[in-house]
Amino acid sequence: MFESELASNAVLLGIAELLTADLSDADMALQPMPGTNHPAWILGHLAFAADGLIGLLGGEKQTDADWTTKYGRDSKISGERADYPSLDEMRRVFLETHARARELASTADPERMLRPNPNARMRERLPTIGGMCAFLMTGHLAFHLGQLSAWRRMRGLPALF
Repeated sequence: MFESELASNAVLLGIAELLTADLSDADMALQPMPGTNHPAWILGHLAFAADGLIGLLGGEKQTDADWTTKYGRDSKISGERADYPSLDEMRRVFLETHARARELASTADPERMLRPNPNARMRERLPTIGGMCAFLMTGHLAFHLGQLSAWRRMRGLPALF
């Protein structure tokens, strides 16, 4: 199950690596334009979302309540660097949550994936757990990596594609 999604997810994780390879810790919370999602929030949000994916797949979540407050749907982005973990910590949690989500997705129970999506806000468009999982592995990740790519360009960093 999720063969196509896992293949796309692997490509997207490679893109995430390219987009973050030359970032410095000091730049993580810079907002070139007011309200811009910066790398500290984007990486944290994507780790938080991967943790949600872990939960949907039946695994034990890896982040704590602080991550929900900082990176959840209703979180408020701060431009203060001290409000976020180090770049190394962000990368570690990002990679660990995605690795665990990929592991669980590769052995997902097809019957579980047919259950109703517990996310009421998304249930009309993605009615099953499987549909929500597919979205989190692909579309959601790609959307926020696009924000990171745009942030790089606003900061004058070279285009990667």
